[in-house]
Amino acid sequence: MGHYFFMTTLLHALICILFCTLSSSAKTTDQTPSIFSPFTIKLDTSSPIKIQPDLSGIGKELGNSIGDFFSTGVNTFADSVGGDECGKNMSRGMSGLAKNLGEGTRSFNTQANSTFFPELSTTFRGFIGSAINPRNVFQFGGLVALSMAVSVTGYYLTKFLWEFISYKVLHPKPVILLPGTTYGRWDRVKRWWNGYVSPAMIFDSSVKERLMEIENKTKSIRSHNKNRKNKRNKMSYDNLLLHGKPGTGKTLFARILADKTNMDFVATTAASLLQSGVAGVKYVNDIIAMARRSLYGMILFIDEADALFVDRDSLSPDSDHYKVLSHILALTGDGNSTFMLIAATNHAYVIDNAMGRRFQDRVEMPLPNTDTRKELINLYTDKLLLNTHTNNKIFVKTAQSLLNCGAIETIAQQTAGLSHAEIKDMVHAMHKKAYASTQQMITQKHITDAINQALEKHTTLQEDQKIKERRFNYV
Repeated sequence: MGHYFFMTTLLHALICILFCTLSSSAKTTDQTPSIFSPFTIKLDTSSPIKIQPDLSGIGKELGNSIGDFFSTGVNTFADSVGGDECGKNMSRGMSGLAKNLGEGTRSFNTQANSTFFPELSTTFRGFIGSAINPRNVFQFGGLVALSMAVSVTGYYLTKFLWEFISYKVLHPKPVILLPGTTYGRWDRVKRWWNGYVSPAMIFDSSVKERLMEIENKTKSIRSHNKNRKNKRNKMSYDNLLLHGKPGTGKTLFARILADKTNMDFVATTAASLLQSGVAGVKYVNDIIAMARRSLYGMILFIDEADALFVDRDSLSPDSDHYKVLSHILALTGDGNSTFMLIAATNHAYVIDNAMGRRFQDRVEMPLPNTDTRKELINLYTDKLLLNTHTNNKIFVKTAQSLLNCGAIETIAQQTAGLSHAEIKDMVHAMHKKAYASTQQMITQKHITDAINQALEKHTTLQEDQKIKERRFNYV
C-alpha cells in the first residue's frame, strides 16, 4: 500500500508539472524547453494542443556518455596489457559504436515526431477531451484535485479493508477472549453502528475520584507513546489491581476506563488460561502480539485473577499453572508501553508477592452506600420498568406510581449490603415477575417479593462464604 500511495502521488506531481508547462507555454512562446534537459517538449499553442517531444538531445548525450565510458574502459585495459596502439584502436571502435547509437536515437526521434507522437497526441486529446487547451487549462486543476481526493480515499479504504482482513483472517483473536473484547477499528465501527453507549459511572465518590485520576494518567501516557518524537522514549503503563467483594463493579470500572481513554479492551479470565494447560503460555503470547499491533494502546483485563496469581510456593515448578504464571511475571517485570494490565480479584491477599508488586495502582471496590444504591435503582428502573419501547403506556404509568422518589428511597435503605450486581438482579426480577403474571402488569407485590428474595439470597451467600473461609483456613 505504501508503494501504491507513492506511485499515485508521483503521477499527480508529473501531471501538475505538465499542466504548469502547458499554461506557461500558452502565454510565452511556441517552443519551451522542459526542466528535464536534454529532453524538450515542443508545444503547438493552437487548440487543442499538440504534444511533440524532442528526443534528439537524448541521443546526443547518450552517445557521448557511452563513448566516454567505453573509451575510458578500453584505455584502462590497454594500460594493463601494455599496448598503446591497441587501446587507441579499441577506443576509436567503441566511440564509433556510441556515435552510431546516438545517430540511431536521433533517427528514432525523427520517425517518432512524424508518426508516433502525432498518434499519441490524438489519443491523449481523445482521452482528456477539450480540457487541455489555452482557454481552460487553469480550470483543469479541479480535475487534478478530484483525482487526488479519489486516490487518497482509495488508499485509506484499502488500508482499512486490509486491517480488517489482517485482524479477522491473518491474526484472529484467541478463543479465550470474553465477548466484551473490543479491538481495532473494525470493532469500533461495529459499536458505532450498533449505537453503543459507554456504561454509566455509578460508584461511590472515592471510587469515582480514583477512576478519574487513573484515567488522566493513562491518557497522558498514551498520548506520550503515540507521539513519534517519543518512539525511543516510551513510558510504561501503570498496572491496576481491582479488589473487593463480588459484584462491586470491577469489570465495569475497567470497561469505563477503556472507553474514556479510547484504548483497546481485551478481556479474559484466569480460568480460561489455566484450563488451556501449557497452551496458556501461547495464548498469553498471542494477546501480547495483539497489544504490539494495537493502534490505540491496549488494556488487558483478567477477571478472577486470584485463581491465576496464587503464591508460587504452593505450586509445583513442573505444573502448567506455574509456567503460565512465571511467563506473565517475566512479561510484566519492568512494565510495558504497549498494554496496561488490569486484574480483578475477590481475594487480594492470596496473590503472589512478586505478582502483587507488578500493580502500581490498587483500588478497593466497596459495596455501594445509600446514595449509590439509589442511583443504581433509578438507573435500572429507567432501563427496564419505565422503558416505553419494551413496555406499554399503562405498565410504565403504573411503575412510575409504585416506584416514586419516596419508594426508591425506602428500597435503598432496605437493601443495605447488596452489591451493584445484586441490585441489578433485583430490578430485573421485578420486571420478570410482572410479565410472568396473568395481567402482565407490575404490582406492589412483585416489587416486595423481588426485594425479599434479593435479601434472602444475599444472606445465604454470606453464610456460604463463611463456611468456605473456615474450611480453607482463609484469613
